[in-house]
Amino acid sequence: MIRNSLLGSPALAAACLGFVIISLDATVANVALGDLRVTLNADLSSLEWILNAYTVTFAGLLLSAGALTDRLGARRGYLLGIALFLVASILCGVAQTAAELVFGRALQGAGAAAVVSASMALIAVNFPDLKMRSKAVAVWAMCGGSATAAGPLAGGSILELSGWRTIFLMNVPLLLLAYHFGRLTVHSPQKGWSFDFLGQVLGIVALGSLTAGLVKAGQNGFGNLEVVAAFAASAISSALFIAVEKRRSEPMIPTSLFASSRFTACCVAGFAVNFGFYGLLFALSLNFRLGGLSAFQTGLALMPLTLCLSVANFVGALLIARFGARLAILCGLGVAGIGYLGLAGGVGLDGYAWTMPGMLLIGAGSAITVTALSMEALSAVDASNAGIAGATLTTARQVGGALGVSCFGILLGGVGRSVEVDRLQLAFSTATSVILVAFMLCSVALRTGDVSTAKPDGNSDGNPPLVPK
Repeated sequence: MIRNSLLGSPALAAACLGFVIISLDATVANVALGDLRVTLNADLSSLEWILNAYTVTFAGLLLSAGALTDRLGARRGYLLGIALFLVASILCGVAQTAAELVFGRALQGAGAAAVVSASMALIAVNFPDLKMRSKAVAVWAMCGGSATAAGPLAGGSILELSGWRTIFLMNVPLLLLAYHFGRLTVHSPQKGWSFDFLGQVLGIVALGSLTAGLVKAGQNGFGNLEVVAAFAASAISSALFIAVEKRRSEPMIPTSLFASSRFTACCVAGFAVNFGFYGLLFALSLNFRLGGLSAFQTGLALMPLTLCLSVANFVGALLIARFGARLAILCGLGVAGIGYLGLAGGVGLDGYAWTMPGMLLIGAGSAITVTALSMEALSAVDASNAGIAGATLTTARQVGGALGVSCFGILLGGVGRSVEVDRLQLAFSTATSVILVAFMLCSVALRTGDVSTAKPDGNSDGNPPLVPK
C-alpha cells in the first residue's frame, strides 16, 4: 500500500504529471491524421514528420538532457523542460501550415527529453529511501503507461468536441499545474558540466538524415538524389559519432556498453518493439480515418491495442517474478510476433474482426517485453553504468519508433482515398520480420551472463535508474 507521504509529495506529483503529458503527446496526434491532412493540406511525408519530429528530437536529445539536468539540478531542469514544452504546445496549437506544426512538434520533443530526464532525477533526489523510491517509480511508470494507452481515445474525444488544435492547447493548463508542482520541490545538487556538443550534433544529424531519407524515399524512391544524399549524410555522421565517442573520456554513450551481448540484444529488442508499435499506430490510425471512421471511433477502434499496455504491465511483472526477465522477454516478443503475423495474414479478410485479435496480442506482447527489457538490460551492465544504460535503452526504443513510422510510410505507398490491403499486409509482414530477428538474437544472447565493463559516465549514484516506459 502506498503511504500518504508518497501521495502528498509535490515531487511525485510533478514527475507523474510531466510524464503523463509527454506520454499523451506521443500518441494523441495519431487519430488527428485525417483532419491534419485536410486542414493543413498535408501529404503522407508531412504526416510522418508531424509524428516523427517529436520522436526524433526526443530520442536525439535524451542523453544530453540528462547531462543538462545534472548541470542545472533536477528542479531547474524540470522547470526548463516544462516551459519549453508549454511554448511548443502553443506553437502547435496555432500552426497554420504543416511545416509550422512539424517545427512545434520538434520543439515538444526537446522539451519532452528534458522533462523525462528531470522527472526521473526528481524522484531520485526526493526519495532517497530505496523502498519509497521503488513505490514512487511504480506510480510514475503506471501513470505514463496509462497516458500512452489513453492517447488515441483522448485525442479522438477532443477532436469530436473542438477540433485538432485543442489536442495541443489542452496541454497549457496541465503544464502550468506541473510547473507549480515543480516549484514546490526541493533544490537538488548540481554537478559538473559534461555536455558533448560535437557528439550531440553528429547524433542528431545521423538520426535526422536517416529519417528524412526514409520519408523522402516514400515519395520519390530510393534512387532519388536527395534520398541518396540523406542516407550518405547519415552514414558519415554515424561513423564520425562512433569515432568521436571512442576518444571521449565521458562519452554520451560508452561504446563499451555494447561489449555485453545481453545489453546489445535488449537494445535491439527495444528498437524492434517500438518500430512495430509506432508504425502500427500510424498505419491503423490512417487506415481507420480514411476508411470513414470519425476521430472518436478511431480511438475506440485502437483501444484493444492501447489498453493492453496497462494490463500487460502487471502480467509482465508476474512473469518476471516467477520465471525471470529473460523468459518474459522471449514470451513478449513471441506474442507480439504472432499478433503482427496475424494482421499480415488477416487484414482485409473480414474487416475489424480480423484486426482486433492482432492488436490485443501486439499490445500485450509489447508491454510485457518492455517491462522485462529494463530489468534485463540493467543486470547486464556494471552498477556504475546503470543510469547511462537505462538512457541508452530508452533512446534505442525512441529511434525504433521514429524509423517505424518512416518505414511504414514507405510501405503504405502514399495517401489516397484508402490504404490498400496488400500494402498494409506488407507493412505488418515487415514488422513480423523485425520482431523475429529480435527474438532470435535474444534467444541466443540472453543465455550468457556477461556484464559490460564500461567506465562510468560520472553521473551515476549507484542507485537503480528510472527508465521511462
